[in-house]
Amino acid sequence: MIRIKNFFGNHLKQNFKIDYLQGNEQIIYLTDIEIITRDYPGSMKSILKSFYEHKTNLSNIETKLLNQTEQGRKVLYKLTYDKLEDHQNRELIRDLKQRYDHVLETHDRHVPVVPWYPKDTYDLRTIGKIMEVKEEVNNDHPQFSDPEYRKRREEIAKVSQAHIVGEPVPIIEYTKQEQETWKKIYSILRQKCQNVMSNRFLKNLARIENQLGFHHKIPQLRDIDAYLQAETGFRLKATHGILSQREFLNALGHRVFCCTQYIRHHKTPEYTPEPDIVHELVGHVPMFADPQVADLSQEIGLISCGIQQKDLSRLGTLYWFTLEYGACKEDDKIKGYGAGIASSIQECDHFPSASFEKFDPFIHADRSYPIQTVQPTYMYTESFEEAFHHLLQFGSSLSKPFKTYYDFQTKQIKSDRRIITHLSEQ
Repeated sequence: MIRIKNFFGNHLKQNFKIDYLQGNEQIIYLTDIEIITRDYPGSMKSILKSFYEHKTNLSNIETKLLNQTEQGRKVLYKLTYDKLEDHQNRELIRDLKQRYDHVLETHDRHVPVVPWYPKDTYDLRTIGKIMEVKEEVNNDHPQFSDPEYRKRREEIAKVSQAHIVGEPVPIIEYTKQEQETWKKIYSILRQKCQNVMSNRFLKNLARIENQLGFHHKIPQLRDIDAYLQAETGFRLKATHGILSQREFLNALGHRVFCCTQYIRHHKTPEYTPEPDIVHELVGHVPMFADPQVADLSQEIGLISCGIQQKDLSRLGTLYWFTLEYGACKEDDKIKGYGAGIASSIQECDHFPSASFEKFDPFIHADRSYPIQTVQPTYMYTESFEEAFHHLLQFGSSLSKPFKTYYDFQTKQIKSDRRIITHLSEQ
């Protein structure tokens, strides 16, 4: 079958901006029609001419070769077009039936219009390029105020942004100061994590550090990528910095983790106001190496594909309270499993004396939280599995007119019904 994709989201440019269709979900009314004709050069052109003459907008075309007959091979054209006024539709059908023996009109369909999301590996090339993110800037922090650091950070970010999913992650030649910063932070974090993080997290971290030498130098994302693919099928996409919630979560649906390569400022190793390679590798990677966490992360990503902005923000908040800063009971003690705790000296110091609140996704989805300071309260569950159950339960409650699943053979996210994704040029 040859498929000509719908015209929404088929051509992406760097200056495109996603329109999230604020307010009620939009619906487009479409009509399907099937035409069977003899297969000859120009057969499609002849059909398209009819639609052009009747000023009809086609949104999808599918073709399928049929069996050979005495009169030659037949071809089936299935065309989808915007619903017309009754008299216009009658004129179009009358014209087509005069030209072709087999013209079958199906019932009108209600096709939901949803926010664009990457459906395949090629679409993942757009990460960091078409969605704008307003970063919080703390001018008092050297990570934002030190011009020499900023220059180096941008150098690395530029290399990372050029990376394409599926290709080898670029190698970064880290400076002596950057290597020293890593070793200092890692030795401190490794000791502190032992006291506050869950056994599940520590077990995965120990396996990784033994194989990739976390103690001695900054690991290359290329090696981490190979490790994760072997363990859980997760892949890495090097990126320039903070992404939008939509991009980050949508990528998880492809089992892709977006990961920075620069390291935090050497003068403030205890905390970073933005994600860096310490946060990614010490915090997130050990959990992405866990099959159960990897599956849950992908499920969250699939839920995020095509949902409206309000629900996306709520889902992102729950991700923050679980996989970023979540905790659970272990041997009657509350232990952390979130990446933001494991990768921050300040969070590790704060965790034992912090306040805790029982996690309820239907309450905490609307809770605000600080991004550039330690968390005032951590959400916990009775077990790690309970957090999974809560997240999936919340996801199933969201208003989404279709379901998505991942095809591991084609590496595509597919839906259980026809949809139109909305992308507008600004």
